[in-house]
Amino acid sequence: MELLVIMHVIGTVLGVGAATFAEIYYTRFNSDDIVNDEERKVLAVTYTVMRTGLFLLVISGFGFLLYFRLTEHVGILTSPSFWAKMTVVAVLVGNAILLQARIMPFAVGAAVSLTSWYAALVLGVIGKTSASYFEILTYYAIAIVLVGLGLRWIRARTHAPRKV
Repeated sequence: MELLVIMHVIGTVLGVGAATFAEIYYTRFNSDDIVNDEERKVLAVTYTVMRTGLFLLVISGFGFLLYFRLTEHVGILTSPSFWAKMTVVAVLVGNAILLQARIMPFAVGAAVSLTSWYAALVLGVIGKTSASYFEILTYYAIAIVLVGLGLRWIRARTHAPRKV
């Protein structure tokens, strides 16, 4: 059980940290509309760390599901915050696949990714809550929109004027 917890925490830390730095780096690197080869390498390493975190999170999550089922700790399986976290992680996986396939617009995918990593962190830390599954997902959807608008605003403010 301790190994699962450690793996889960490390996955979350890697994901949240990498998602944060991916946004910082991308915003900084793209401020002149040019992402050079060295900047691409930095972003590639950052995205690899994020994928590693997601992999650890998913594997340890399945481990938890198996552990809860085998030890008959089924109470957690009825928790709205548990299912909300599972939904957020599923969104992270789907978002990563869609971004990798270049189906998801980058601006949308970035907001979904950053918000989802922080949502997974928050839901993991708070554990049980009195909020329903629907309420949690409503807050999550609102957060995605606000983060998307925030990233758009930040990028517009840090973007260098175009040379004519």
